[in-house]
Amino acid sequence: MLTTNILNDINSSYIKEISNNLKPLIGKDITSDIISGINNNTYPKTIILLKNNELIGFYQITDHDNDSTLYTPWLANVFIKKEYRNQGYGRFLIESIPNYMNKLNINTLYLHTRHQNLYEKFDWHLLEPLDLHDGIKRNIYKLKK
Repeated sequence: MLTTNILNDINSSYIKEISNNLKPLIGKDITSDIISGINNNTYPKTIILLKNNELIGFYQITDHDNDSTLYTPWLANVFIKKEYRNQGYGRFLIESIPNYMNKLNINTLYLHTRHQNLYEKFDWHLLEPLDLHDGIKRNIYKLKK
């Protein structure tokens, strides 16, 4: 059975698993960020996808995501474990975003991505390009509830 939940237990083993999955991709350990968000009821909010209590994937809603804009909050770190990719779990996770926007009282959410023509399928709208001066073409998208 698939479920999504906001991670809200600072003793959850999922926190270390999330951090271990992200560290090679983002270059830092986010364990303390997740715990701080839970303790202080601030960002980041981590939404997890579970199948029979096994972590399949997650995403975070953060105040900023390596951007230099005034836009906030951001969808960040959308992740599906390698062995579960291309099986519809990513779609399931992305389709849960409007529900969590409602639960968290978020009217507009932003993301930046290099993936072209992916988020448009989920009603995200192109806002503008984002140049992080690393040679990777990215765009900023927004989703309104």
